Amino acid sequence: MNKEKTIFYIILVVEILTVVLAGIGIVEKEAVLIMTGLLVFYFIFSKVEDSLILFIISIPLFIALPITEGFDSMANWRILLLVLFLKWFFVNNIWGQEGFQKTFNFKKYNKLTILAALFLIIGFLSLIQTVDVVAGVKKLLFLINIFLLFVIVKDVIQKNSDYKSKIIKSGAIAGVISLIIGYSQLISVMVAPLYTFWQWWSRNVISVFYGIDLSKLLAVSNTWFSYYEGAPPTLRMFSIFPDSHSFALFTIIGLIFFSYLLIKNSNKPPRLDTSPSKSKYKIFWCGGKIFWIPITLSFLTLVFSGSRGVWVSGGIPFLIIIFLLIFKNKLKYVGYSTSHIKPYLKAFFIMLMIFALAFPVSSLIMSQSYQGADGTLAFKRAKTLADLEELSVKSRMEIWQKSLKSILKRPILGVGIGNYPVVLDQDISTAKKGASAHNLYLDITSEIGILGLIVLLLIFWQILKRAIKVDKSFGYIFAFFFIWILIYNLFDVVLLNDKVLLLFMIPLALLYSNHE
Repeated sequence: MNKEKTIFYIILVVEILTVVLAGIGIVEKEAVLIMTGLLVFYFIFSKVEDSLILFIISIPLFIALPITEGFDSMANWRILLLVLFLKWFFVNNIWGQEGFQKTFNFKKYNKLTILAALFLIIGFLSLIQTVDVVAGVKKLLFLINIFLLFVIVKDVIQKNSDYKSKIIKSGAIAGVISLIIGYSQLISVMVAPLYTFWQWWSRNVISVFYGIDLSKLLAVSNTWFSYYEGAPPTLRMFSIFPDSHSFALFTIIGLIFFSYLLIKNSNKPPRLDTSPSKSKYKIFWCGGKIFWIPITLSFLTLVFSGSRGVWVSGGIPFLIIIFLLIFKNKLKYVGYSTSHIKPYLKAFFIMLMIFALAFPVSSLIMSQSYQGADGTLAFKRAKTLADLEELSVKSRMEIWQKSLKSILKRPILGVGIGNYPVVLDQDISTAKKGASAHNLYLDITSEIGILGLIVLLLIFWQILKRAIKVDKSFGYIFAFFFIWILIYNLFDVVLLNDKVLLLFMIPLALLYSNHE
């Protein structure tokens, strides 16, 4: 192991230990300031590529900086990403005229970048009639800050395609970290009362990751549990996120990395050990089968999260797979062959079977974990989708109605970006408490108007079109899960969660890196 790798692993271990020890209360929260300073130092003096890999792996580990008692909710990724971007900017001599023109040549801009810029411009214009300009500016800076990751990942891969595999593996590691934390929660509630877990997690872990204000809120009100008549409350797995919906979407994005590594490695021929001291042809390479473990755990996680929107929205991409499998012979007559996507169809069909089996398996686990619970809890929650009187469903429908009325009232520039609580006649501060339209499309339209929605839909269309038509290795996998995400956006806005959006920027940048 060379010196650079040794330093990399030391920094990563220090980061993990600091976050874990601060989260469980062994060290003071202020320790994360020292850790963040160490990461900044590493980013400045290490290669951009190594810093990028560390940043991606660290996405689930990003925490709030306890700067002062009244200001302890700013995530450290904001500083780290800005430092990483500045390092990339100066290392590539972009500050010079020649470097700037080469990197930011308008003629080389893809449609996605132009549409993203247009979306931000519309958001900026919406500040004209906003109630709280500061909240709007914060959201714009948030989006710009995160988009920097797309720029860096895309450029790194374009200059050295060898980093594509490393970046995908880093994204997979980030997904595994979030799964480990999620399943540690499940084990915790098996050995401790739910109330004890609830108060400990909100007081310790949430305060470290998101600040004391959210910690106090979630200590009295949260969506971490499901309730059933005649059964005790059950945990909705949410990992290091403030809610289970964000975790579910993070898990779906993680499946992009797991699925790619599965299919890519499964198509490789096995390596043979021809050593004279051993059998002549001993196969010791297991292909991509190992990735079925995180894939299976991910689908179980989607059920444990209790996110019904995820369950429903997953039906469409899986129905597409079933259609292609059933009618693959008939499609040949119209000039379309599915032979080139055969490995993908097989893998997705197996995932469908795993997803279907996850419901009885998760129900069985919950029945064994919670005294008095029966073995059909996951099915009972799925059944509530059709219950219009169920509290969650009813609340969403009321919010959607208010959103539509607001759009009709202010169709051009909405109520202003970052000001959605105005639609619900609430204080702007409630945005931090989760006030949203529970529908990304309604949320965006309410805030910046119909033109903003049109631009957003064009952005999504451009991404989907590129995934299907341009990149034949990574694109099909991305397209499958992206369709899932698009439909899930009808039920929530958690794509805008910082950790979720950061992770999403990585496969998106991979898609636009122009390398197969």
